Amino acid sequence: MNENKSFFALFGIAVLGFFLLMVTNGMTFSGITIFDEALLNEFGWSKSELKFRDLVNLVAASFIMPFVGAIIDKYGVKKMMIIGLVLIAVLYYLYSLIQTTFHMYAIHFVFAFAVSGAGTLATIIMVSQRVTKNRGTAIGIALAGTSAGGIVIPQIGKPLLETLGWRAAFQWEAIIPLVVLILIVAFIKPIKYKKEAADSTKEAKTDEETGLVELKFKEAIKTPVFWAICFAGICCFYSIMGIISNLFLYLRELGFSVSGAANAFSIFFAIILVAKLTSGVVTDFINEHKLFKIQVVLMAIGTVGIAMNTESLVWPSLIAVGLGWGGLYTLLNYIIITTFGVKSAGKIGGIISVFEGIGSGIGAWLTGVISDQTGSYSASFWVVVVLLMIAFVISFFIKPIGANESTELSN
Repeated sequence: MNENKSFFALFGIAVLGFFLLMVTNGMTFSGITIFDEALLNEFGWSKSELKFRDLVNLVAASFIMPFVGAIIDKYGVKKMMIIGLVLIAVLYYLYSLIQTTFHMYAIHFVFAFAVSGAGTLATIIMVSQRVTKNRGTAIGIALAGTSAGGIVIPQIGKPLLETLGWRAAFQWEAIIPLVVLILIVAFIKPIKYKKEAADSTKEAKTDEETGLVELKFKEAIKTPVFWAICFAGICCFYSIMGIISNLFLYLRELGFSVSGAANAFSIFFAIILVAKLTSGVVTDFINEHKLFKIQVVLMAIGTVGIAMNTESLVWPSLIAVGLGWGGLYTLLNYIIITTFGVKSAGKIGGIISVFEGIGSGIGAWLTGVISDQTGSYSASFWVVVVLLMIAFVISFFIKPIGANESTELSN
């Protein structure tokens, strides 16, 4: 890492990660929900049939992620980001042509490859490789892009949907990822690490370039904290994806207009964005493990309000959930990097993403299924409350790896 890089160059890397995640997450998941009601009205599908697409997308991505992570570790992030953005552009155009649920599921299956190559894992690695000082702040800025996708993409899609219809709206939005692709090609330069000494495998140590304790994949999976992160990830990602994926329809059932629900959706993501930025900055000053516990509790309190299915509690609840999840999302990714390092982050993060993706996909789909069966979203969100309490208990096992422990693992 060149220590003479200017603040603006490092800030630029974080901002580029922000725009990348705004597009990949916004267009493949959060922002696409603006079309849900139009698709239900057009084809007469049930909510569970519609939301099964998210299960396909997220679970497929989780199983693909370890392989993509290994490719990133070997060849770098830039090529995978380019492939991911091209796929999103092509698939958005194809979305405008769907006629059956099979067509939709097939598109979301391929979305999994796009998100794996140009999503959160690739972005975190890109930023962490290039930023050493104030890394938490830089990661927070980049991850805020996932929330910006929920703010910006629906606001682009809403007027297109209202004036041109959903098919034409998908075609016009297909241009967006190509703009970010140009920025990636122009500004991201590959990083090559210095070759390690022949005996470097004998000891886990702090890397001079990253400033992190670097654990190899086989060492990382021997640690209790690795598995604690995995199972906390299942609970947390089930919870938030269950809420986000069904929020638009939940608000419509409470009497919100289409425009009001879309605006509430964007404001919710703005709250998450602020939390991601704030928690990233705070981790440079306060222990991230303590913050993690606070964020889980805050999110659980907000979900209790949502589960009560009362319009007057919507905004206080969404604020609490947004602030809680925004911090959790940044902290989960930040803890992975600070605990295990960067050089094997593709493989390590890829396996953790399997658990997070399974939780995400099941949460998005099962929340809709329970709603179909019970007639409202209340029971669905009480399930989320229980899972967040489980995540809180697991959080006590997520702690730094001591120097003695890392040495034992490497022997």
